[in-house]
Amino acid sequence: MVMKLIPNNVSLFFIGIFFASCETKVNHPSTQNSIINHLKVDSNKKAKAIVYNQAKSILQNGDIVLRTGNDVISSLFAQLNKSDKTYSHCGIALNENNTWYVYHSIGGEDNPDEKLRKDLFEKFVSYEHNIGFGICRYPISKNDQKNIETTLIDFHAKEVPFDMKFDLQSDNRLYCAEMIYKVFNKALDTSHFFQTTMHKGFEYVSTDNLFVNNKAEILCHIVY
Repeated sequence: MVMKLIPNNVSLFFIGIFFASCETKVNHPSTQNSIINHLKVDSNKKAKAIVYNQAKSILQNGDIVLRTGNDVISSLFAQLNKSDKTYSHCGIALNENNTWYVYHSIGGEDNPDEKLRKDLFEKFVSYEHNIGFGICRYPISKNDQKNIETTLIDFHAKEVPFDMKFDLQSDNRLYCAEMIYKVFNKALDTSHFFQTTMHKGFEYVSTDNLFVNNKAEILCHIVY
């Protein structure tokens, strides 16, 4: 969730989690099955373009694209992760007319109308605003991929706004990990495809809930 400013109505609950988590050791995603394994990319634009193309070449519809923002607010949101604080924001990849997009829910000045949006893959993972990105995949069928695509496009068409209250129980607004959680649950006809996180009785979906489990395969972890 790359946001340069925190709106006034951000829950103080999440600020509390941030300070409570500051001393937690930061882990890094497992890359045992990675195709691109912890690749460190230099500042050369041509090198980054090559990495973008390599990453796109392994994408499939329904893959989860994760990124690490390079601003303070992204660092705050990464602290909401309990087991792995590598990534701060996430979206779902879809190929449309041979072009890869990432659908994601975001608020703040980067997205003033707060509507669920889609960005070119290169823009979503861009090194100008991130220090790295990753791609995560689940072993789902072609039919499941199609259902995810249909559900995601429907959410986007409804222009579902960003959920600044982080209320997992409501569907009229969605924060980034919640959007993925609910797209997968609806598309795959389940209510618990991903685990959730509990903190002092408050339930939410953190970014690491989406990739820290035995079913998830980390295809790449890129560091700029």
